[in-house]
Amino acid sequence: MADAVRRAVWDGSIPFKVMLDPSECRIFDKADPYYFQADRVAYLPFYLPRIYKFFEDFLINKAVATVESAWFEVDNAPLRWHWPIGLLYDFYTALDPTKTPPLPPTNHDRLGSPPLAADPEPGAAPVPWTITLRFASYPHDLLTTLTPTSTHDAFINSIKEADFARNGTAKAVMSLSPSDTRELFASLQDHDYDRFWGVTDKLLNHSGITVKNIPIRVYNPETGQVIQGSVPTRQPGTIRGDAQTLGSALNSLVPIIFPSKRSVVLARPVMHGIVLPLSAPLLELMREAMYPDGFLHITLAMMNDDNDNSNSFVRLRASEGDVGAELPLEALVEELEWVML
Repeated sequence: MADAVRRAVWDGSIPFKVMLDPSECRIFDKADPYYFQADRVAYLPFYLPRIYKFFEDFLINKAVATVESAWFEVDNAPLRWHWPIGLLYDFYTALDPTKTPPLPPTNHDRLGSPPLAADPEPGAAPVPWTITLRFASYPHDLLTTLTPTSTHDAFINSIKEADFARNGTAKAVMSLSPSDTRELFASLQDHDYDRFWGVTDKLLNHSGITVKNIPIRVYNPETGQVIQGSVPTRQPGTIRGDAQTLGSALNSLVPIIFPSKRSVVLARPVMHGIVLPLSAPLLELMREAMYPDGFLHITLAMMNDDNDNSNSFVRLRASEGDVGAELPLEALVEELEWVML
């Protein structure tokens, strides 16, 4: 079952439509859009060389508009290139997936060709997700400058941070051979599941090291706040040392939003495009559904009574039933299959 969940997470993808900002385009009536299918676990810079090549002949000044000066935005908000694509998708959605109509079907290649989809139902997701490519006015106050090694360095640093948070030491990641360290990033770029998990399992099952904490980050799209914590695998203060669940972890990290460990009240936790059950054992969730950087990136979908979706860009596939209820972790496989576009 662990492999089934991991593969479902790994195979998740999102269709994109990239528009070149009109101010950067030498064609009066704007350039054609670029379509591609992006892996949820990947990063936008992985696709940037191909996107740049597509728009290169449309650029006003190629000497200034370089790959290194490129950045993306949605509704005037810069997209953080060091966040996994799936996290970007969930964060900028800011919706409750249980109240969202299904995504319409798409039929397109992973790169370049436009989607063939019927008009979405009222209130359904705009597919593909439309983002804007820009070069001028790089938002240095919000984004680190992109260099040829930036994505690699950010990813490896996150791997090290997660390893230290899990074990209280970076011994596991520091003991990897240089080839294994290179393989972590290369396999993610190549989207090679077996190669990636062949190395990552060495980190999660390092000899002589017991996982003490779970690296987790909680994102609130309404406020932009990011809460980071290293949550113990066992609930402190419990007589029997109960295993930490997602609900107990969120109750300790954001008690105002999650006053209950067992029932959602104000928000639902979303990761990989689905609502996670609060009953999910956190250690098991980490081993089976963490992002490649080693973190559980949880986005909060606020349960607004008015269900105002006017500011959303992407809608998630609605699941059947109350996925916030007590569900076994195996149910994640079925839920993930709904959002594999």
